[in-house]
Amino acid sequence: IYTAYENGQPVYTFPVGPSWENFTPLDSISPLLQMSVMQSEDGAFFYHRGFLPDAMREALIHDLEVRKFARGGSTISMQLVKNVFLNRNKNIARKLEEALIVWLIETEHLTPKARMYEVYLNIAEWGPMVYGIHEAASFYFNKRPSQLSLEESIFLASIVPKPKHFKNSFTADGRLQESQEGYFHLIAERLAKKEVITDAQAAQVNINNVVLKGVAKSSFVSESWQ
Repeated sequence: IYTAYENGQPVYTFPVGPSWENFTPLDSISPLLQMSVMQSEDGAFFYHRGFLPDAMREALIHDLEVRKFARGGSTISMQLVKNVFLNRNKNIARKLEEALIVWLIETEHLTPKARMYEVYLNIAEWGPMVYGIHEAASFYFNKRPSQLSLEESIFLASIVPKPKHFKNSFTADGRLQESQEGYFHLIAERLAKKEVITDAQAAQVNINNVVLKGVAKSSFVSESWQ
């Protein structure tokens, strides 16, 4: 059972398994989406043991410079543990708890990496009160997770860090901002290097192929632009 919180209050509770109608097994999620999120958030997820020392060191140096927890350096393992087991308070005690739980899960092999990633994609927030890849695919594109295209997958990967502000990626008429092009080509190039797509497909990636068709589209009409 997973419970999502907003401002310390529970807002959404659901099981991360077949008893939830929106649960999507990993093999029913488009490989393009799986790899796009991974290349955006933690490309080495299936190879590391929960931590990326270089990223953590850089994050620590930056946090010390600005005197606050501004950069996480988090792997998918760390994000998952934070969301499932811990509160959102940013302090030393919680970061130590996070590291300990990640270490236990990864070193003791308490659950397979594939299951960890499956849970991650099924609890991730993809918009205001939009949780899990099933709801995300429907909310933005009226599709199932298995049907997502290359550009749709890259777009969904792009909003994982800032799900409540998805509108900032679009113009007032619901088209992607031109500033998104660099990110799209970066992820496409990474996918080509992993041989998920061809070099030709990477070169042809086009932000104009991201066309909102779900509830997200209507929000540009029914709500005032913010």
